[in-house]
Parts: sequence; C-alpha cells; structure tokens
Amino acid sequence: MSNRYLYDGRDFFVMVIKGPNARNDFHLVDSEEYFYQLKGDIKVRIREGDRIVDHVVREGETFFIPPSVPHSPQRPPDTIGVVVERRRPPGEKEHVIFYCENCGALVEDIHFDCADIVEHFSKAMLDFWNDAARQTCKKCGKKVEKPQPMKSL
Repeated sequence: MSNRYLYDGRDFFVMVIKGPNARNDFHLVDSEEYFYQLKGDIKVRIREGDRIVDHVVREGETFFIPPSVPHSPQRPPDTIGVVVERRRPPGEKEHVIFYCENCGALVEDIHFDCADIVEHFSKAMLDFWNDAARQTCKKCGKKVEKPQPMKSL
C-alpha cells in the first residue's frame, strides 16, 4: 500500500492513497471511513454476511463506509484517493480479516491497537504473509494466496 498522511490530528487523520495496491484482506474498524476519489476509478469490496458486494467509486465521487463493515479497497495503477478516518482511542482494535476464497470461511482476524495506521497495518500484513499456517483455511484447507498488484477494474 502507498499511504501517506496529509493531516494527522488529535481526533481524525487524512491520508492520500496511491494505486496500485495488492489486497485480498478486509479492513474493519468501529468508526466511519470517508473516501474521496481524486484520480481514476477504484472498487471497494464490502462483505455483507456471507457475500461480497463490489462498489465502484469513480473519479470525483465520494464513498462512505459505516462502522464495523468489512471492506477492501481495490486500487488500480495511477489512481489517487483521499481517506478520512477517526483516530482510534486507546484499546480500540483495528482488524485485518482474511476469508477463504474457496469456501468463504474466516481464515484469520488480525486485531491490534493502531496508533499509526501506516506502520501497524503494514506490520500486521507482513506477519501474516510470513506464516504459512496462518494463511491456511481450517475448514477446507485452501491457502490464502498473496495477491498481485491490481491492474484494472
């Protein structure tokens, strides 16, 4: 991920995020997230129960994610977006969730305190990708494969 802080305040922070990214995880927090797409179109995958719904966010559009909704922004090359999030209070957990692409079962829910989203989010991802046992679905045995950078919608 290519995240950079534009503003890092007491109550909220603003990041600029450049594509491409390579994600098959879902992010979950206990607060809203606001997306504004500056350049290019992206897709935000939302987990609704057992199904995944894709939402395309076009250049110039905004997108709002309610609290506690697992989501996975998919950013093709040469896209630039702004994301506004609430600062997490001490003790509130950030979640990075992996589901099995074969059977839909939960593979791993990584939760951690997140004082710095750029640093802590990256560390959680690296730890997951460096441990093959954590990547394997306990229900069907399929391994979550490391994604490649997104090429297009």
